[in-house]
Amino acid sequence: MSNKQLLIDIYKYAVKMSLPEVFIPKYCVLNNDILKIQDTSYNLLDYDNIYLFGSGKASVAMALEMEKILGKRIASGLVVSNQDSDKLSYTKVCKASHPILTQQSIDCAKKLISKISQCGRNDLYIYLLSGGSSSLIEIPKEGIALEDLQICNKFMLKHSLKIQDINTVRKHLSQIKGGKLSSFTKATGIVLVLSDVIGDDISSIGSAPLYKDDSTCKDAVEILKQAGIYHLMPQSIIDALGHNDIQNLDDTKIPHFILASNKQALQAADEQAKKNNLDSMIISESMTTDVQIVHSKMLKYLADCNANCLIFGGECTIFVKKSGIGGRNQHLALLMLKYICNNNLDITFLSAGTDGIDGNSDAAGGVVDWHDCLDISSKSINLYLENFNSYEALKQIDGLIVTGDSGTNVTDIAILLKNSCTPVL
Repeated sequence: MSNKQLLIDIYKYAVKMSLPEVFIPKYCVLNNDILKIQDTSYNLLDYDNIYLFGSGKASVAMALEMEKILGKRIASGLVVSNQDSDKLSYTKVCKASHPILTQQSIDCAKKLISKISQCGRNDLYIYLLSGGSSSLIEIPKEGIALEDLQICNKFMLKHSLKIQDINTVRKHLSQIKGGKLSSFTKATGIVLVLSDVIGDDISSIGSAPLYKDDSTCKDAVEILKQAGIYHLMPQSIIDALGHNDIQNLDDTKIPHFILASNKQALQAADEQAKKNNLDSMIISESMTTDVQIVHSKMLKYLADCNANCLIFGGECTIFVKKSGIGGRNQHLALLMLKYICNNNLDITFLSAGTDGIDGNSDAAGGVVDWHDCLDISSKSINLYLENFNSYEALKQIDGLIVTGDSGTNVTDIAILLKNSCTPVL
């Protein structure tokens, strides 16, 4: 087996262990009428009805697993996702758009509000939250047109804001984010979370539809000003952020249970690496800054660590200036290939998204090693990087990782394997 294939297998194992079919049965167990979620138990006989709601790219798969556990106990349900399913028996799916917010997202949010509003005070709803919720469900504040919200999101993504900062702004432009969805019902709620945010900050995951945080409109304004894009915002956005926050939400936090995250995926990758006799190490520092900075940090760890296999997690940002095809993971892989070729190093490197999607391409990421330097020149690599066209470069050397939609999302995984400490001659 080649080292490239070895890293791909390790990555795929980490993704597999992050699937709802693995973590839902592991952490959600029904014994007679007692539903145990991690270390907390719920007696289902205490409630008149059980409802299943959710939003996110993995919400359909999560709902399927919860239906297997609860079965006919589910009175009804609705999840919003970017994919449909004919396998659910008690839960309907409203298909919305991702990653671009559209009218579908608003329509599905209205349906979700309608359903959750029907829950009685003595009912229990289980909400399945995963990445992608921010664009899949939305009701803009009064006065904000859909087009203005799209412009705002476009500039935030283009200028590589951290996901926590993006979601802070989104929450203060929305009628349902930042815990506001909880105001539509008096029923008891619990939230099962597939975290796509490094550090598992509940207030950021999916823009927190059921979790009130302490950020303010002033915080959102400061984020946009620091990024240098406040002046680019439509007037309706500026007006909405200029008002004081008024939220009459219950201070009691709805319980959130994080069932899967990037941390667990990295642990799975480390476990699989060790099974293949690699001296592996998880790097605890999250790779969440600009792709160039992340690349430099990885090289520093490469020089400083004795382990021959380094495993990274995070979601780096990239300021795209040209209209090529690719994504942050493919760009990072190409940067690493440039370094490998320039220094004749026997290194294998993989970077890929656990959701199977990277940027505007059909690839999850890329994998490279020094053999690729025989098939592509440093001059070509520079040109591809300058044009943000990493997809075409990796395609040329058979370095693309294409998995399709994985059914989960716990951000990105990168693996750096030092095959030898000496330059390739």
